[in-house]
Amino acid sequence: MEQIKMVLSAIKDGALNPGDVVVKTGLPRYEVLAIFHVLEGLQTIKPIYSKGSHKVYKLTDKGLQILEALEKGGKITITTDVGEEAS
Repeated sequence: MEQIKMVLSAIKDGALNPGDVVVKTGLPRYEVLAIFHVLEGLQTIKPIYSKGSHKVYKLTDKGLQILEALEKGGKITITTDVGEEAS
């Protein structure tokens, strides 16, 4: 959870790409990329710019709520709607 908190905190400071978060947090790139994948799936971050494989993300309201709960050391419950995927 500490790594997730670090990533959310870094993104909170401004729109960033995964490489920027690696520099700000000192976490390994593979770990940051995995965390971004999970956070995007949970709708806690969203891309605001995308060109090819380059994406810039910002925190959603849900992401900010989760970060605040993690900073307070509180208990959090995450729910998300899962839609059907197109075949």
